[in-house]
Amino acid sequence: MEMAASIEPKELKRHLEVISRTGKLILGFRQSYLSVLHRRSKLIILANNCPPNIRREIEVACKMSGVPLLKVDIPSRELGYIAGKPFSASVISVIEPGSSNILELIAPEEEM
Repeated sequence: MEMAASIEPKELKRHLEVISRTGKLILGFRQSYLSVLHRRSKLIILANNCPPNIRREIEVACKMSGVPLLKVDIPSRELGYIAGKPFSASVISVIEPGSSNILELIAPEEEM
């Protein structure tokens, strides 16, 4: 369920700010990877400069678990800053979207 960067950086920033206030985010590869494997994650966001080995592992885990994967055209340093942290983050896992409607924008409509 891989998606291209179909969301603009300003819009992503707004959604991540809302999620950080009203929902739950996990930053970093290890915790995000575990959240995907345990099917707690609703969405994975990858920075454009994410290392290839990390990118591959997250992609495989997302395919196995059916978690949507969003690759954004934003470097990891800026992605961490957008999420409200003073450090870089190559991988962000959205556990609870809170008041944000990012999942409706990203995830394809479920066919019944």
